[in-house]
Amino acid sequence: MKINYPKNLPLVKIPQEAEFAIFLIRQELKSRTLTNGFTEMGFDGSICISDFSDLIFSVIGLDDKSDSFYEWYLGQLDVFCQDVDLSDGATLSKQAFDFYIHLLIEKRGQRERRK
Repeated sequence: MKINYPKNLPLVKIPQEAEFAIFLIRQELKSRTLTNGFTEMGFDGSICISDFSDLIFSVIGLDDKSDSFYEWYLGQLDVFCQDVDLSDGATLSKQAFDFYIHLLIEKRGQRERRK
């Protein structure tokens, strides 16, 4: 018997901390995409800004809270927002997961630079 699973259903169980971080990143990507869209149309999108970065950094375990790291984070957030289609939740979820992995790689790099 073939079971047709919904496409948005995760096929593997991920830790609860990861799910929470991905949820926060998803909301951050959604907010940033809206803000960028308003700015492109010539409107002030600052009313749509939500900043979950400190919470995301804490959940993931990123220790660098410097201005340069925050600027890097915002730049990367904009890069990942480019492929987000808000009418399609699948692209938003994929970009959130990919950005989560990207942040974990950065975390590993931060640890290696401290050694």
